[in-house]
Amino acid sequence: MPPSDQPTSWLGKFFSQSGPKFLRDLLSLAGGQALSMVVGFITFAYLARQLSPEDYGTIELAISIAAFAAIVIECGVGPIGVKALAVKPAEAGVLASQIPVVRFIMALFVIPAAFLLSLLANLTPTGQTLLWIYIASLIFAPLKQEWLFQGLEHMNLAALARPIRSLGFAAGVFLLVHPGTSIATVGWIECATLLLVSVYYIAGQYYLGLPFRTGWPIRESLTFLKTGAAVGLSNMLWAFMLYAPMMLLSVLAEPEQSAWLGAAQRLVISLLVLSFIYHFNLYPAITRSLHNDLAGWERMMQSSIHVIAWGGIFVALSLTLFATPIMTLVFGEAFATAAPVLICLSWVFPLRLLSGHARWSLIAKSKQRLLLRAEIVGALALITVALISIPHLGAVGAALSFFAAVFASACVTQFAVNRQIGAMSLIRPSVIPGLAALAALTVWFALGAGVQAGFAGLVVFVLCGLVRRKSLFSDLVRVAYAKPPERASD
Repeated sequence: MPPSDQPTSWLGKFFSQSGPKFLRDLLSLAGGQALSMVVGFITFAYLARQLSPEDYGTIELAISIAAFAAIVIECGVGPIGVKALAVKPAEAGVLASQIPVVRFIMALFVIPAAFLLSLLANLTPTGQTLLWIYIASLIFAPLKQEWLFQGLEHMNLAALARPIRSLGFAAGVFLLVHPGTSIATVGWIECATLLLVSVYYIAGQYYLGLPFRTGWPIRESLTFLKTGAAVGLSNMLWAFMLYAPMMLLSVLAEPEQSAWLGAAQRLVISLLVLSFIYHFNLYPAITRSLHNDLAGWERMMQSSIHVIAWGGIFVALSLTLFATPIMTLVFGEAFATAAPVLICLSWVFPLRLLSGHARWSLIAKSKQRLLLRAEIVGALALITVALISIPHLGAVGAALSFFAAVFASACVTQFAVNRQIGAMSLIRPSVIPGLAALAALTVWFALGAGVQAGFAGLVVFVLCGLVRRKSLFSDLVRVAYAKPPERASD
């Protein structure tokens, strides 16, 4: 770029080809997710007002079953494809054909199994029809090529997929669902929306110069199924850890305890999506650095962990300091009782965000079996703590069991990375932000644990961060430029 064409403002530098691509991609992904979340919230609030509680509950059940089945169909081959692209980018066209084949093979088994299991649900004939429609819509799951956009560093294309889906579903719901409408209509809207998104993914492939092919090599594709099995099982165990506390709570405690956990968990799960987005964006850089420059990977990991420690702990601290007003404002006065549950769950966010560096590094280094082992340990820790704590602490015990699961899994993945890949510490970069959070909590408690005391606590934390601003800023810059600049052809 000639000197006269160099951007002079910070905004121009940010959006230039030589600017911080990692941050631009992260903002694109986060913006798409935020829009999708807002539209989804409005859509389901509308559905809850148009349908009876029983019908709305049936829709939530159908969505949950379909979402879990989709995880099984995806079978963890997406990250394996991204890793393969980092090593051999010229084979993008072959990979774009092979991975959907793997997922179609899985769908041939999962969809009939889901149909059979759906017969066990105690639903009305209309509810059963809705569930069957949602299960049938899984035929579109193999066409989810989000991993391809991720591996080719076109995060803007990946970011658009979720808003397209949420906006398409919202349009159908607002146009077609009214009081008295059969809930089967919602299922058909979901099918139409998934068809729309599938067309988008195929169009995105053509845009990238990778036409959607037929006549796929099935034998070669099966190798991805074997390689991705550990990642797929890990994803299923993570889904289990998300929802098992609620299931155990419903059995071991009073019914109202489920309401306290469900309300607090809905907020925290939204934050955990941001954790996935951050590492989804960072993963291509992890695969490249592990393949080409181990020392560079170590520097990038330590910088990212330092930045994430301050940011993640700040979010968890804010939820802790303002737990009662947040629960009251969002869910009503009755849910002030759930504030301790939110406090326990809030610290899952920074822990999962920090441990994500180890999880994704293990996948990038083809050590996904160690990741599966870690998630098994986490699931066992969850069950153990839940059985002990829920009968005595109710929803708080369920929240503690979830935290214990994430903590146990994080310990195992951290040990595995340090032993199998290279030096990566979570503790050292987190000590100072952790102490700053402790100081903030001390001030908050000393001043009466009210709203004003909460703001005072945040001020203390921010001031501690300003003391470390030079090292924090240098690490932020390193993370911002973790991805190579865009080529002129991009």
